[in-house]
Amino acid sequence: MSVNVVLGAGGPTGQECVKRLLEATSEKVRAVVRNPSKYADVFSKSDRLEVVAGDVTDESSLRTALEGAKGVIFAASGVGYWSAKPVDYEGVVKTAAAAKAAGTVGRVVVVSSMMTDPANRWHPVRILLNNIRYSLMDYKYKGEEALRNSGVSWTIVRPGGLTKGERGKSIITAVKDVTKEVGMGSISRADVAAISVEALTNPKAANAKFSVFCKKPEEPLGGDYNAHVASLFG
Repeated sequence: MSVNVVLGAGGPTGQECVKRLLEATSEKVRAVVRNPSKYADVFSKSDRLEVVAGDVTDESSLRTALEGAKGVIFAASGVGYWSAKPVDYEGVVKTAAAAKAAGTVGRVVVVSSMMTDPANRWHPVRILLNNIRYSLMDYKYKGEEALRNSGVSWTIVRPGGLTKGERGKSIITAVKDVTKEVGMGSISRADVAAISVEALTNPKAANAKFSVFCKKPEEPLGGDYNAHVASLFG
C-alpha cells in the first residue's frame, strides 16, 4: 500500500493534514515528528497510521522518513526567533533532496504563507511576520524557490491567516501564481489540510503556487465540499 508523509505532523496544521489523509484516502499515512512518544494520544488510532521520528533539519532522518513515499506534505514550522532559516528554508531544501533520493515521491506540497513574495516587502503584515521570527517570510520564499527549482513535482499552498475553525464553513478563494497579494482573509487549518491533500494528486496543482483564503465577509459554502476543494486548482 502506498504511503503519504506529513512532515511537521505534530503542529496544528500538520495534525489536520494527517486527519484529512486518513479520512479522504485509503493509503497509509506516515506522521513525522521529532519525538513520537509525545504524540501517543494525539492522533486518531488507525492501522494505516504510523508515527515516526524525523526532523526537517536532519536530511538523514528525512531520507528514512520518506522511504517508499508517494506524496509529501511539508507542514513544519520552526519554534524560536532564529528558526526560519533552518526550518522554513533549509528544511525544504533537505526535503526536496530526500524526495529525489527516495525515487518514489510523486509530489511535494509545501504549506507556506501569503505575503512571502518579495513584491510584498513593504506590506505591514509581511514586515510584522518577518519580525516575529527573524526574516520568516524571506526564508519561506527562499524555501519555495528552492523547491520550485529542485526538479521534483511540487505545489506551494500560501494560506491567509490561519484559524482553528472547522472546514467547509465558507467558500474558499484560490489565486494561482500570484506575486503581489491583492486580497487578504483567514482560512481554517482544516481547509488548508484539505487543499494540501488534494494538491498531492490533482494534476492541475502540479508545479504551481496558490494563495488560498476565505473572503470577508465569509460566504457560506453550499454543495459538495470535496468538489469545491478540487475546483480550486482550475
